[in-house]
Amino acid sequence: MFSFVRCFENFVETDIKPSCAVFVKVKDSEVQLTMKFPWSHSTLVEVLKNESKLHHKCDKLCEEISSKKLDISEFVEELGPALTHEDSSIRMKATQLLSEVLKNLPTDLLTEKQLEFLTAFYCDRVKDHHSVIPAILDGVLALAGMKSFPNGSGSKLASALFLNIPCQSQAKDERAKYFRFLSVLAEHNQDELKAMGADFVYGVIGAIDGERDPRNLIFLFEYMPTFLRQYPLLHLGEEMFEIFACYFPIDFHPNQSDPEAITRDLLAEKLEQCLCGAKEFAEYCVPLLLEKLESELIVAKLDSLRLLIKCTQAFDLPSMSKHLDDIWNALKLELMPGGGNKEIFDLALEATTQIVKFTQQDHQVADHFLTTIFMTVMGSIADVASKMFENGIKVALACAKATPESAHFVANKLLPMTLSQLNGETITEQEKLSLIDVLSRTLLVCKGHGILKEMEQQLVGAVQKQFIQILVQESDASELKKIALSCITRIPEAVVDENRFVVYTTIIHVLLSSSDERLNVEDCLHEFAVQYGTEVGNVIVDKLVAKKYEVVTSSTERVFHALAKLIPIECMRAKILKFFLGLVFEECDHESLTILALQTLQLVLETPDGTSVAIELCDQYKFIEQCVTLVHKEGVQHSSDLLFALSNTMKDTMKQLSAEKQKTIVTEQLPSMDLTKANDLYLTSGILGYLDESISVEDHFENLVDNLTKLAMNNEDEHVKLLSQQLLCSLFNRMPDDDHHRNILLKLLKMLRSELKSHNKKVVGILSWIGKGLLARGHPEAGEIVDDIAELLDHPTLGHTAALAFEILSVEFPQLHLPLIKNLFKQKLFMLVMKKLEQSAGKYAENHLKALLYVYKPTPHLVLKMNIKKVSLFD
Repeated sequence: MFSFVRCFENFVETDIKPSCAVFVKVKDSEVQLTMKFPWSHSTLVEVLKNESKLHHKCDKLCEEISSKKLDISEFVEELGPALTHEDSSIRMKATQLLSEVLKNLPTDLLTEKQLEFLTAFYCDRVKDHHSVIPAILDGVLALAGMKSFPNGSGSKLASALFLNIPCQSQAKDERAKYFRFLSVLAEHNQDELKAMGADFVYGVIGAIDGERDPRNLIFLFEYMPTFLRQYPLLHLGEEMFEIFACYFPIDFHPNQSDPEAITRDLLAEKLEQCLCGAKEFAEYCVPLLLEKLESELIVAKLDSLRLLIKCTQAFDLPSMSKHLDDIWNALKLELMPGGGNKEIFDLALEATTQIVKFTQQDHQVADHFLTTIFMTVMGSIADVASKMFENGIKVALACAKATPESAHFVANKLLPMTLSQLNGETITEQEKLSLIDVLSRTLLVCKGHGILKEMEQQLVGAVQKQFIQILVQESDASELKKIALSCITRIPEAVVDENRFVVYTTIIHVLLSSSDERLNVEDCLHEFAVQYGTEVGNVIVDKLVAKKYEVVTSSTERVFHALAKLIPIECMRAKILKFFLGLVFEECDHESLTILALQTLQLVLETPDGTSVAIELCDQYKFIEQCVTLVHKEGVQHSSDLLFALSNTMKDTMKQLSAEKQKTIVTEQLPSMDLTKANDLYLTSGILGYLDESISVEDHFENLVDNLTKLAMNNEDEHVKLLSQQLLCSLFNRMPDDDHHRNILLKLLKMLRSELKSHNKKVVGILSWIGKGLLARGHPEAGEIVDDIAELLDHPTLGHTAALAFEILSVEFPQLHLPLIKNLFKQKLFMLVMKKLEQSAGKYAENHLKALLYVYKPTPHLVLKMNIKKVSLFD
């Protein structure tokens, strides 16, 4: 074991006579060190003078001390001549070496006894020359973080620094170390430092007072709220608050050349936490923010309002209640009429809401505060013609938003006043709009608090009556009707029976007539259906699905889309699905209605409820089987448009099914498909279009490829060509990577390249779709296909088609399913194209430029920037 004896050495007479201490190790006889200090006393000073790479020695010393080959006491003893040298630069380097070693040692290595004497050493060194101070701060920071830091040492170090090292006299980096030291010390030595009483708090105040560096301020503003929670301020509350108050509001302009510049807003946000960091700050914080709120500076007003909102979260009501009248008087100036700045006005409204919410801790205080506000705005909200009417309404509703109690208070005053003005004889149309809007906004706030059913029903009924009268009397183009319907849409639960049937009549009338589409009855229908499902089903849905629709009009589309929104509602789903499926599978004289029904089902399948709808379509209505039966029905001809819509709806249905359900359908239906017939292509596309990658179609692969290729090359119908090409794309994207399937691909490519000699434009399209599928999965043949198409850009008859092929290669298609997508495939296409075309940049013709534009458009901007020289064709 080791013990330490403190001894002092006298300095040679110099201008600077620091009181220096070193530590001498006394060995127990049984302990032997295994390493000798790397320098002798005679060479140590010379080494410190001339050695430029002491950090390497530091690393070695740390290793030896950590492995117990060198004891820290011996290390300090051997440093003695340098630590007490008459030259301050030598003392600085020696202290720096010791501090660096301490910084790099494991925090659990040193014992309490060792740390106690090291603490005494550093307490003595704080009186040394100012050039030594940075090294001392490094050392004390390292000591404070040691796990065995002894009780009593924290107060000694803190007192020594407070008395001998004025923080604000140090350089920026040293001040940062000082602050970190205080934070570490305060975090781990609370009982000891609290015992220092006001001395420790006063020392902290002195250390941070006057700090100007933004990074140091960020550190302080982030740490000090923790300090304020942990340490009582005693009689120093005002002094501590003034330390932060001098920065408010923050006046700071970041250095534009700083890559990690600190912003003014960040400093302001962190400062708020400090200004509200202690309960005793309430006495000083509110007067401060009210004073700054009077400033003409926008930033000062905004910071003051944000601080006011923060106060409501940090302080209790008793500490702020005496300021409430002053707070409202200050807010009133920003709101009635205000200075014209919207940001300030909106923040003042938010502050009003938060203050009202804050006062609800005491109902008497809350009622008094709300009454004071209403006395201020009463004159404005009682006269719709007043210039301050809208501002007054916004203030009243800001109060209502605070709590259910404040909403009751405001509604009971505001609604009667508004209804009274609506009955005035001289009211203009615009004023009526404003008043109806006030009724709507007030009820919506009340709904937000869930108090509609608790309000005086006679009052709510009177408001409803106004809305219902508008629905009955106003034209569909009326702005009043739009506002009334919008409000009723959002409060269906408050609409009484007799009024609901007026709403239903309005909905049916608007949907079945060519009314202004700005009148949003679809949302109204949905909200009432959610609230009154059976009633809406009987009154509205039954009537809409029973109607005989003969042609597709804008009204028909509105009805279908309105019904589609109701399908997710369980009690509505069956009758609406039967309606749409009846138009598809039963006799329908108008094919356009069948197509619209299919397109409407697609919209439903693409919603979050699409999975449950798809499962019901397949399980209960056998949708896929019915589609096959419909297409295979003898003697019935269907248009390409209808078959295309049917195929897309089948695809969207399959997309929502599990792999297991998909596999069952494929197993049952795919063998019966005859792709020599175009009609079966639509069915096959519907079944395979979104097939899960786990489902194998290997048994059908070669036959599918042959027949799809023939359809794509020989059929003139655009839908047939597109579906066959997209299926080829999907099949080659998912094909197994084996010799058999690779040979099928190579055989097909050979045939297509041969067909190109006859200038067949359809072949270019087929190549582009196959290339797209292969490119997405990262197949090596994709590059060859891109080369083939690129070579055609100069072709006199195929050049334009080749340019369009690059659009197919590049663009995403919503109805195309590619199970295998390799990362960065768009970048791969970009690199393939640039490699092929960059050599002929000077010869670019129109087709080349079109192709490049198609490729550039979806390419990530970062890739374009990285290849800017290649992209810039005309450098």
